[in-house]
Amino acid sequence: YISSQKLCTQHSSSQTQTADDCVLIEEFSGNYLVTLNRAKALNALNIDMINILTPFYQKLVSTKKECTVVMRGAGDKAFCAGGDVRHLYDLGRAGADIEQITEFFKLEYELDHVLGTLPSYVHNVCLLNGITMGGGVGVSVHGRYRVATNNTLFAMPETGIGFYTDVGGSYFLPRLVPKGLGLFLALNGYRLKGADVLHAGIATHYVDQQHMASLTQDLLSGKPGVSALSVLSKYGVHHTKLAPFTLTPDLDAIERIFDFEHSKCVEDIVAALETLEITSDFGANTLKQLLSVSPTSLKVVHRALSQGRTLSLQQCLDMEFDIVSEFMRQHDFYEGIRAQLVDKDRNPKWNPSNLKDVENVDSYFPKNYN
Repeated sequence: YISSQKLCTQHSSSQTQTADDCVLIEEFSGNYLVTLNRAKALNALNIDMINILTPFYQKLVSTKKECTVVMRGAGDKAFCAGGDVRHLYDLGRAGADIEQITEFFKLEYELDHVLGTLPSYVHNVCLLNGITMGGGVGVSVHGRYRVATNNTLFAMPETGIGFYTDVGGSYFLPRLVPKGLGLFLALNGYRLKGADVLHAGIATHYVDQQHMASLTQDLLSGKPGVSALSVLSKYGVHHTKLAPFTLTPDLDAIERIFDFEHSKCVEDIVAALETLEITSDFGANTLKQLLSVSPTSLKVVHRALSQGRTLSLQQCLDMEFDIVSEFMRQHDFYEGIRAQLVDKDRNPKWNPSNLKDVENVDSYFPKNYN
């Protein structure tokens, strides 16, 4: 070690864990190890963490020096399980104004954009070991290197809590291959495990969990920056040597049903699945899941991902800030969090409760983002 230091900023916090240790940043000979350090909360992202991460990465950009940065989650259960949505629920129920509630998203999207536009001399490597959802996807998926393991669990489950697949979901999801895969993952919150995260294009590399420690050591011990790709290539398992993509038997149906060229609206998708469910477990299971989540969320996600196909990352994040701000004003987000995280009855009462009653979602898209 050249140095091992915690680069943190003190913030007032009522949580048991103090803000000064929620992210640990250690320097190794000009390279850096970043640990999201809220293991008991599955490393869920909060404002204290963002206020450490953003200036750290901004400083790396401004110094213009080659370096490798390895970002990981504390413990082996999660890389980052998402944003701290329960805190947003509590703010809304306490009557906080919309600016206070949405401050989290403003800061989070700034961080996502910094991470998604890092210059070539900052070699950022995210180790997606464990649960990687929501906000954890935002701080990783837009970057250069994303490493899945046999322990990785990826999902964008926001429609199930009456919310939206944000953190740049409108940018990366419609760009997955084949066409329709991203919309499929977004609408029903489908979970990808292990090698499937690589097959889907969410990860760039796959390394078995047992090699994480040696991979990390080799990434950090090399000459700053220049050896990151060669180290990843040394440890990475080629996709042809992994178990095949578990969705392979259904990819033709996914492309046929969820590609925007075939399904102009959510109702088209539901109709196609109703036809398919007669002969297919995939059709029946997917239809059941779609009919259980927020109808409003489904329509907003469909429209946002359709528009996101032609937008830049910054434009997508600008659009998504308007989207999530409107969700914070409406019913379904608070009802979804109540049902999943507060009362835990798993029985949300969406309003509207049916797709046909969602007249339009124009209020979520107040301007043109092109």
